[in-house]
Amino acid sequence: MSGAARPGKRDAWIAAALALALGVLYALTFQRRFYNDGPPLTEMHVLGTRTFHTHVLYLPLCDLVTRVMGSADPLRALRLLSVVPAALGCGFAFLVLRTFGAQVFGALVAVLLLALSPALWFFATTIEVHALLFGTVTLVALVTLLAPWERRPRLALALVALLFPLLYWAHESAFVLGLGWVLLVQYARARHGTAFTWRGLLLGVGPLLLFTLLLGFAAANVARSGSLAGAVHSVRMQLAVPGYQPAPDRSVLLREWLMPLGVLVPLALLGARELRRAAWRAPAIAALVLFPLAFFAWWTVLERGGYFLGSDAFLLVPVGLFLGRWSRVKGILALVLLAGQATYARGKIDAFDRGWDPGERVAQVRDALGGSGLLLSTVGFAPTVHIDLPAVEEFSLRSFVRSMCMREDRLVPPEDVVAALRPLLLRLFERHERVALETGYRRVTVEDSPFLHAFRPSLAAIEAFLREHYRTSERPHEYWGLLVLERPE
Repeated sequence: MSGAARPGKRDAWIAAALALALGVLYALTFQRRFYNDGPPLTEMHVLGTRTFHTHVLYLPLCDLVTRVMGSADPLRALRLLSVVPAALGCGFAFLVLRTFGAQVFGALVAVLLLALSPALWFFATTIEVHALLFGTVTLVALVTLLAPWERRPRLALALVALLFPLLYWAHESAFVLGLGWVLLVQYARARHGTAFTWRGLLLGVGPLLLFTLLLGFAAANVARSGSLAGAVHSVRMQLAVPGYQPAPDRSVLLREWLMPLGVLVPLALLGARELRRAAWRAPAIAALVLFPLAFFAWWTVLERGGYFLGSDAFLLVPVGLFLGRWSRVKGILALVLLAGQATYARGKIDAFDRGWDPGERVAQVRDALGGSGLLLSTVGFAPTVHIDLPAVEEFSLRSFVRSMCMREDRLVPPEDVVAALRPLLLRLFERHERVALETGYRRVTVEDSPFLHAFRPSLAAIEAFLREHYRTSERPHEYWGLLVLERPE
């Protein structure tokens, strides 16, 4: 497919079939265990505790899906908002690669390697926000590339500027794509033979996209809080590397970027030279991949490769160019790579998706507290039990410890945590006859949750305090162990 050519009907059918097949695969392999933002997102949507999440597109889309499909299963919309954007994003990514000049074979294999990678397969099958970012980025990238740059460049630029804030609304971290998007616009225009001048790029395209991004930022803050007050503080809190965060080791990029992508990074390096054969293609891809990589390596909040999904679609471009046209040898090689990638991904995902079954947690709490009481939760690997047990109040000790550490920007000593928590516990205990403490935090490793692992001494100090002042009995469970508390007579 040459220079300014556009994907044809055959490409559209391949993209649709690819999205459909991957959607079925992701739906059939959806995980039971929750991850990171999954529990709070579930609580916000099912209980209606918030209209907008930090990433403002997510909850309104969940509400829309629920209205369209009904609310018989309260988790259906949440699951679909991972499965569908990931699957559609793969279809869009195929068309993006075709527009970048990749052959059908190369584009298809490159996209399948990402679809079957530990990074995308994981987030396509768990309740989280990263799959939505992937789908949004690939959609807006496709529109950017196919906008009418040759006939109506002003309209094309206006269309891109109008859609650009969607990236930020899908996930706040998408601002790191800004520089690369300016160069993507330049590449899209240059495909038709007339690139923007440096003056036009620096004084026109760049400021326009920045302006619309700032408008999107303002709209998101107004949607969340009703005003722009505190917006700057919110950004500072989001970007700051927490003082209580465990220091990353040297293997962090290996563990959080290279490994979740499997064979994609080596293939991208092999195909990097192909990028130079079209004007502005190499700098655009470099900025869209390397700037986010550098930023997130500094920020060190990486989440199993999730934060890189916004740029992973562009990492596929040199892979698709390198693989090129079909041949028998390449076909055999592709089958070997895809089988290896899928096997590797399933091993990583299955290793994660063990234990921490939220249904077993609900059963444990019901057995310990009956129909009502207070649960002092510590782990955060499941939605609040209040969804299934409306008369049970849940108070998160993990969130309490984290809030203290965030305020002081350090790991607060356990004795200070207990001192601050004690009056609050007394008030909570006055409202409930039956109280249980989760003890599953004891088995959480740094791989499960670096933050929770760092909070373990404080949670252990809280448990010791409760054992000292209350009569206790154990309800053992491999993951959801409980310590039932009774007031001394």
